[in-house]
Amino acid sequence: MFIIILTISIVIVYFYITDYYSFFEKLGYPCVKPSFPFGSFKNVGRSEHISEFMRREYENFKDKGPAFGVYQVFRRTLVLTDLDVIKDVLVKRFDIFHSHGVDLEYSNDKLFHSLFFVDGQRWKDMRAILTPVFSSSKIRLMFPSISKQSDRLIEYIKEACGNKDCCELVHIYSSYTTELIANVAFGLDTECFGKPENEFYKAAYEFLNPTTSERVKALVMISFPKIAKLLGMSLSSKGTKEFFNKVVRDNIEYRMKNNIHRNDLFQRLISILHNQTKMTFDEVVANCYFFLLAGFETSSSTLTFCSYELALNQDVQDRLREEIFEVLETHNGEVTYEAIMEMKYLEMVFLETIRKYPILEAQTRRAAKDYQIPNSKLVIPAGTVVLIPTIGFNYDETHHYEPEKFDPERFNKENVKAREPFVFLPFSEGPRFCIGNRFGPIQTKIALVKLLKNFSIHPCSKTSIPLEISPSSYLQAPKCGMWLKLENLY
Repeated sequence: MFIIILTISIVIVYFYITDYYSFFEKLGYPCVKPSFPFGSFKNVGRSEHISEFMRREYENFKDKGPAFGVYQVFRRTLVLTDLDVIKDVLVKRFDIFHSHGVDLEYSNDKLFHSLFFVDGQRWKDMRAILTPVFSSSKIRLMFPSISKQSDRLIEYIKEACGNKDCCELVHIYSSYTTELIANVAFGLDTECFGKPENEFYKAAYEFLNPTTSERVKALVMISFPKIAKLLGMSLSSKGTKEFFNKVVRDNIEYRMKNNIHRNDLFQRLISILHNQTKMTFDEVVANCYFFLLAGFETSSSTLTFCSYELALNQDVQDRLREEIFEVLETHNGEVTYEAIMEMKYLEMVFLETIRKYPILEAQTRRAAKDYQIPNSKLVIPAGTVVLIPTIGFNYDETHHYEPEKFDPERFNKENVKAREPFVFLPFSEGPRFCIGNRFGPIQTKIALVKLLKNFSIHPCSKTSIPLEISPSSYLQAPKCGMWLKLENLY
């Protein structure tokens, strides 16, 4: 009897999985062939990185229809390749695709009740509250704090790398961004340079570099969110939650008690907390934490990969340094907000860096109801997650000539004007574009300006990106390291 029951169970499971993995075929979409238990992603995370998978499959399917299907374990996802559909998803039909489509079960973790994860009316309210924090005028007010942290970066590089043939920059840059975020988002003057045991640095680094068990837990939370919620699963440890709650609470009390007012993000959040009823204390902590995670990795990795490309392309480095000195000469030699805004070639170098090394390989959204793709019979069913393959478009020769080449000129006025809309989406588009699209670039650019003002960058015997690690992902930067030679200009 047991054998019969087991056989019947196996048959039922087999037909269920077979039917599940034929979902896109029934809808009329081509699909990356799935296999149990990893779906289409059987090699992702093991023998290849997600960026390599996304580039390859985008090339395979970009001419076979407006979208193709992939199975992320048991999550059915459509990868969009049609620019008009992408425009609909991000902008024109935002009423349908307003959700980020993040399946991660975060309801048990108050540190994830931030702008990136919430949806619906809660997202609208939070977005309206936080958007003014990142306006040009507010960034200008924060600039002195950012400049001070970038000065510390240069001082530390002089101390740590001055007499060395090779200097490892990943952890130096991530220390810079951690100190900067701790300063403007938490109101703290913390020291991270040369101190990997710093609690802020450890919290961000460990979250972005999870252990195998933590990866498995995250996979369970993504694939089976209802079970994760029932079991009370959380990505953040109890100690991490208590640490950030205490930091925010203590600093609010300290500023209130001593009547301290600073032009930073933390001050704006204090104002929101005390003068409005639209954000709770937990939400303030969650957004501070998210700004740390988002700013820590993206900007430090941009600096890492940009330094790498400048070392390999001395002509680009020389031209950028020439622009820096020319502009600073008109500002009495001072690195000001206005001076950085005038550096057009700096902007081109920055954009080329995040084209070649995009912030995310893909952007996600979820359909709130059925969406019929224009001029076709194809439908994206309600509840389906869609991916916009950022890295696929960034390396598509149709849109970017010689995509493997580092060439800032592809972002001059003429080339930008000639480029089709929605083929380059560094900060997304539409109502849900990245709220840090001003802050992230400015903290990166000011560091680059002061770096090139003081040093020339060259490759050394250790300069490389290991072959087993894709350079096309920000999340790989801390793992691969970056050794370069910095020569003092003075």
